[in-house]
Amino acid sequence: MIRKKEIHQWKLDEVVHLVDLFKKHKNIAVIEVAKLNDKQIQEMRKILRGKAIIRMSKKKLQLRAVEQYKHDSKKDNLDELAEKISGQSALCFTNIDIFELKNIFNENEWMVSAKPNEITPVDIWVTEGDTGLPTGQVISELNMTLRLPTKIQNDTIWVREDTRTHSAGDYVNVKQAAVLKKLGVAPIKSLIKIHYAWSDGEIIPEEILYMDMEQFQQELAFAYFGARSLALELGIIDKETIEPLIQKAHREALGILFELPVYFDDMRDEYIRKAVSNAITIKAIVLGEDLHVSTKKEEGKKEEDEEEEVGIGGLFGN
Repeated sequence: MIRKKEIHQWKLDEVVHLVDLFKKHKNIAVIEVAKLNDKQIQEMRKILRGKAIIRMSKKKLQLRAVEQYKHDSKKDNLDELAEKISGQSALCFTNIDIFELKNIFNENEWMVSAKPNEITPVDIWVTEGDTGLPTGQVISELNMTLRLPTKIQNDTIWVREDTRTHSAGDYVNVKQAAVLKKLGVAPIKSLIKIHYAWSDGEIIPEEILYMDMEQFQQELAFAYFGARSLALELGIIDKETIEPLIQKAHREALGILFELPVYFDDMRDEYIRKAVSNAITIKAIVLGEDLHVSTKKEEGKKEEDEEEEVGIGGLFGN
């Protein structure tokens, strides 16, 4: 007879606790913790107190909790959330905006030791001075493992000069990582990063969370002005082009009018402006002066620029 495998009570309790956290929070962030140390997690929990809860559990329990919450809540995209939970992930539950949570993570960066059996992303330096380590076998570790120039002074080991032990891209073996840690060398920047987020049924992938917003706004502005210029050239009428098109039509109508041998009393100011402009042009040509006159075309261009400022401002909620 095959005995049914008994599920430990602590596992059942953990699933219940996770489901309860799901129900109390509208935003869930999946955090990869493989490259984080316990100290980072503990410090971040203190920083997030009252704002968010980081819960580390086994993947199977996390998936079971997601499935249970999906059954209870009928919320969207929970299957996709489950797919993004890796083998070494923590779930961060919060009611604050997910982008605000990301900013909190980004503002709290740690310097950590080089990981053993990994490639270092930065140059690693050991600075000149007292290591604080007593003389003994450790000096051979410094000399042979890291090739550090050392000396004995006041019964401790000193490094004679700043020494680069690894360049970015170099492999750090277990012995080297252990000695660097013993020296207190922590050259690598580390921060908690959101791998994936679920916000009350909406999916927010990593590439959206960490998008360069300044570059995005520049690209959006470029696309806006390009589309607007094309629409004006084609004479397409909508709320963005109607006023510039009216201004353009007005200027072109005046240009045609000035070519006709007729006079309209209500256009007197326009005739005067045109006459002054022509007089200034003739004077500049005769006397060889620099020609610069504020024409109706320039005034129209100024109006267009002002209109463009208003239009693009609307893209970013100004």
